[in-house]
Parts: sequence; structure tokens; C-alpha cells
Amino acid sequence: MKRLSDDLKDLLDDSGVEWRVENGGRHMKLIVGGRIAAILPMGGRTGHSKRSHKNALAQVRRAISAQGGQS
Repeated sequence: MKRLSDDLKDLLDDSGVEWRVENGGRHMKLIVGGRIAAILPMGGRTGHSKRSHKNALAQVRRAISAQGGQS
């Protein structure tokens, strides 16, 4: 499993909400607060300029705020 980008990991760690990453075959499932928040490609590290990375950040922020965490 590829590692998460630093800014995404920092956002999750600072939120105070429980999270984990599950292997889903071709993609990683990012679980935030017990619900799937984002699906990330395993083809490589999601870079800052890629749309999938920006979408994942937005999805994680929404999941954190739905759980009542800090964002």
C-alpha cells in the first residue's frame, strides 16, 4: 500500500477523528469516522497537482466536519 501524502495525513491526524486506510484491490479506501470518505488510486503517490488529491482533501474535510472534528 502506498503512503498518504503528508498534507492529507496531517489533516487527518489534526482532526481528532478516528481514521484508517483499507486496501481495496486497485484503490485505497480512506475510512474517516467509520465511513468511507475517499477512494484513492494505488498507482502512485497522489501528488499536489493531481485532481484526485485535491478531491480527496475536500472529501476528507467534509467527512471530518460531519463527524464534528476540527478542520
